[in-house]
Amino acid sequence: MRRTVISLWLAVPLAGALAACSSNDNGKAASGTGGSSGTGGSASGTDGGGGTTGSGGAEQGSGGSPATDGGGGNTDAGAATDANTAGTAPAVYTMSNDAAGNAILGFRRATDGTLTPMAAAFATGGKGSGAGLGEQGALAFDLANNRLLAVNAGDNSVSVLPVSADGSLATAVNVPAASAGAAGTSLLGPKSITFHGDLIYVLYEGTGTMPSMIAGWKLTASGATLTAAFISGSALPLSSSTQGVDPAQIEFTPDGKWLLVTEKQSGANGAVMGAGKIDTFAVDSNGVATKMGSYDPAGAVAATDAGTTGDAGAAPAVTPFGFEFLGDHVIVSEAGLTGVASYTYAGGVIAPVAGKQFLATDPAPCWVAVSSNWAYVANARGPDVSGVTVASDGSLSNIGAVANAVVASTGKTVPTDGGVTILGPTDEFFSADGKFLYVLNAGVPAIGIFQVQANGELGRVGSGDYTPSSAAALPVGSAGIVAR
Repeated sequence: MRRTVISLWLAVPLAGALAACSSNDNGKAASGTGGSSGTGGSASGTDGGGGTTGSGGAEQGSGGSPATDGGGGNTDAGAATDANTAGTAPAVYTMSNDAAGNAILGFRRATDGTLTPMAAAFATGGKGSGAGLGEQGALAFDLANNRLLAVNAGDNSVSVLPVSADGSLATAVNVPAASAGAAGTSLLGPKSITFHGDLIYVLYEGTGTMPSMIAGWKLTASGATLTAAFISGSALPLSSSTQGVDPAQIEFTPDGKWLLVTEKQSGANGAVMGAGKIDTFAVDSNGVATKMGSYDPAGAVAATDAGTTGDAGAAPAVTPFGFEFLGDHVIVSEAGLTGVASYTYAGGVIAPVAGKQFLATDPAPCWVAVSSNWAYVANARGPDVSGVTVASDGSLSNIGAVANAVVASTGKTVPTDGGVTILGPTDEFFSADGKFLYVLNAGVPAIGIFQVQANGELGRVGSGDYTPSSAAALPVGSAGIVAR
């Protein structure tokens, strides 16, 4: 355990892991360095076996590379049942993130999980960034109210798009930062969005001189008209009030009483360095958030899993990135430490679980999705997916027998002079029934489609990742993915 984690950590420095999680091109790996536990994956129709260690394990270094009442993010999709989507067509959505005009790209989902592009894209009314966002939650799907939420990083707005019964999207309601009044001037670079009931909260990147922020709006529906009103007092900075801290995700707890935010804490242009943080905010009955605390996960990992620390006994920098709630626990990807960790969050206090709290994954673990009692982490530099079982006490164990918990391969490695360029995962999401996992590989571009087996392993749907015949249906640089 200790040797494997240290090998991966040294092979993928913190800066490299962050770059991999923020880019459509997940980086270049030199021949004979790093290495991962292989190709993973399993073919459709098998028992979901996770592949073999394949092309060079880390130790050898031989190359390779529910809708629970409106909570946000992947938890909504993973825990929802078919009843939540009765009368609506199953579908998968991503967004173009085009700087000239952002649009939602839809795919109809068949009962076997396969996808067919919808005839046309759906404009958000905002502009994308044209580059990787380095986030989880750029899209959110409110199953209860049939709304899709999207960030427009290029013009500091967000959009709400009603979902029709056939899966198509109605005209977007665009919500600019300026609608927050004077507070809007501080809301720069929206990158993650979450909801609970009629409340939405947005996470903003900030800059080298403007802090990373959160801000909330209340949605009101009157017939076919949907409006968004800024919640006074909801615009709050994260751990720094003077500059950005490179945040990754915001999400409501399933009961709507708390917001959690992850900070990678590399800051604008690397101005802030060090371990990241997990911030918590209490949300009152009026939807107003109040900062509760910032928690350092590095100390938690070191205290509960000493085998992951360096030889000198000091914990390496932990970079919390994506997360999802599973019962009383929150499962967090640790991009800097190369693994996944489990915490409790009762009362807005982040604390490590008492059991096995941390497990190693392949390099650059960034995005988390959950189904049943399993959590799946998309590794940008695998390129693959790791799977873990989450026990009732929150402790973690590998689903299969493959090193670094790899259960599926997805994405692409392209040979180059001196190594390979890795085009790995850039987000993931479960279908509303929790049966199918969709992994976005924006650099390829392609979507990996996997069916959850009875033992939690993943069986591939189709002979390989899905790439539409039309480039317009899934352009390079697409961001975010949700499903129902």
